[in-house]
Formats: sequence, structure tokens, C-alpha cells
Amino acid sequence: QTGFSKILKKFDKRTGSNMRDKKMAELTSTHEFLNGERLHQLKEGIDRMLKEVSTLKPSLPDGWESRKVYTIGCFDLFHRGHQNVLKSLREFGYFIVAGIHDDESYFQLKNKYTIDNLETRMANVKPFVDQIYVIPSTNPELYLKCMVSEQDIEAGSCCYARGDDMLNFPGREWVEKVMPVHFVPRTESCSSTLIRTIYHADDPEIRKKAAFANTRYDGKPIDGEGNVLKL
Repeated sequence: QTGFSKILKKFDKRTGSNMRDKKMAELTSTHEFLNGERLHQLKEGIDRMLKEVSTLKPSLPDGWESRKVYTIGCFDLFHRGHQNVLKSLREFGYFIVAGIHDDESYFQLKNKYTIDNLETRMANVKPFVDQIYVIPSTNPELYLKCMVSEQDIEAGSCCYARGDDMLNFPGREWVEKVMPVHFVPRTESCSSTLIRTIYHADDPEIRKKAAFANTRYDGKPIDGEGNVLKL
């Protein structure tokens, strides 16, 4: 309404006419929304809905705003399961620190090379975390110890969280001594192994089987006897 009034006022000034009051009266009678009442009602309705949604949102844990969350992974062939886990870490604390195994330690852990190199894997993870460090070893304990400060341990302002597909993760014994450990549900029927088998297996028959196979609890494709399909 104010915009229309200014335009008409400028028109009157330039042409020497006096039509602003008349036109504004006509617009107000034919366009009731210009008086702001409908918009005000709409805003009130939206505010009520937002308030209701806020009450349904789970409350953050005490100390969330000062807690760092640590996690470790390989994150090869980055997929929605990785995204879901990383997003869920934010529920435990405000600052996320992720350790990523380098290409050599990945090979030593899994006896196969990564599809995505270290730089690609870091770039995929970074949008979901605040800090990344590289682990050039199959045992991440020393590197995790170097990342976690004694002050955070003493203040209880750190925790460790990861997907529940590997409960006995390397370094768990030390981690549990100094901070809480949380496991988040993994995304069903989704894993790097499944994607790798479907798109990168040398045998086309294996690729076809993997595309239509059942999956294990950790998302890996299995045959009729429950054995993981081999590349």
C-alpha cells in the first residue's frame, strides 16, 4: 500500500494532478489485502505452525553448545548412508571433527584400493563437518589422542560417535575411558561395498547379482546362503 501511495504521489507532483487520494480509496476497496489485515492473519498462522513444530523438535542435550564430536571413517564412494551418519553427529555437539584414513591405510585395512582418492574423500566429507585430519595408519588411536585435548577430556566436553555397523572399532578401549561413545543407526541397504560391487566389479554377472541381491545388516550384498558377494 505504501508503495502505491508513493508512486501516485510522485505522479501528482510531476503532472500537477491530485489523484492519489481517489486512486488509493479505489485500490483499498477493490484490493482488501492492501490494508495488511490478510497478511497479518497469514503471518499469525505461520507463527503458530512454527511454534508447534518447535515443540515437536527433540531438545539438544545439556552442554551441546560446547561439545566436540569425534568420528573416524574411510568414506570411499561417498553415499547417502555417510551423509545420514555425519548429519546425525550434530545432535551430540556443535563441532564435528572427522578423521579419514589415507589411501595406503585404507588398502591395508581392506586389502583393496579406494575408488576415490584421499583428496576426493576429504572434499566429500568437509561440507558435513567442521574439521578434518588424516590418519596414515591402520590404528587411529594415536592420531585421535593427538586431536583430543586434555582440557576437553577433563571438562567432559567431547564425545565419540559413529555408525553402528562397527561396534568394536579400533581405539574403542581408549575412547571409552575418556569420553562417551554413541552409535547411530546405519542406513539400510546402502554401503560402499554394494556400490563398488555394482559399478566396479570386473565380472558383469557379479555386478548384475549385486544390483538385485539382498543385503546384510551392514549393507553389503549377499548371495542366497548369506555370503558376501566378492568382486
